[in-house]
Amino acid sequence: MAVRKIQHGDVASVLALMQRHADVEGYGDIFAIDEQALSRLVVDRAPPACNILVSENPEGKIVGFALYFVLEFTFRNRPMLYLSDLMVDEAHRRQGIARELMGAMSREAAILDCFRIKWGVSSANPEAMAFYESLGAIRERGKFYYTLDEVAFRQ
Repeated sequence: MAVRKIQHGDVASVLALMQRHADVEGYGDIFAIDEQALSRLVVDRAPPACNILVSENPEGKIVGFALYFVLEFTFRNRPMLYLSDLMVDEAHRRQGIARELMGAMSREAAILDCFRIKWGVSSANPEAMAFYESLGAIRERGKFYYTLDEVAFRQ
């Protein structure tokens, strides 16, 4: 498998994986990204709104992706890489693709002098938790994450 940054020709394949990820995570009903938006935000924009790495199999099919942000302003006065989404096509799991994507992100974080890579994982996904812990990731203790949707902040 080859891991690389997203290109124009990858947008439809990545979007399909993103939609499946949204369905699995329970927000498929509000998923609103389309090919035009993904191209505009990630491929056509400099700098991109976010970064996407793709995993391509030997036949040239996109079988996984990792979407991440680089947060420049942090308490450490160094950037942090925030992994928003990681998805591997169901038919290609357990082949080391997620590990390769995480490795590529780790290399990117090192190049950018990031002090941390951070992400969240659903408590309903023990396989993902075990995978991340196998990489040496440590689960944060004593933290809860909150969201404030527009229904609340537009009042």
